[in-house]
Amino acid sequence: MRLRAIGVVVGMVAAVVATAADAAVKSPWRVAESGNACLINCASQNDACKRVCPTSYNGPCLSACDNQAQFCQQSCQRK
Repeated sequence: MRLRAIGVVVGMVAAVVATAADAAVKSPWRVAESGNACLINCASQNDACKRVCPTSYNGPCLSACDNQAQFCQQSCQRK
């Protein structure tokens, strides 16, 4: 049950990251502003992800959030 909940959280975060990355690419902002907005969005998503982790058995959930944040930040740097 807990693993399923963690899987759902990771899936939701991945979907949000993909949507945010697409939005940043299509934005008319300058590259620097877009990059800053992308990184801020990654941090916000990471905080939201960690808030939904259960208090018991939260190690894997927090780790999944950190991994998604790292992927998000890397996708910001590629733009």
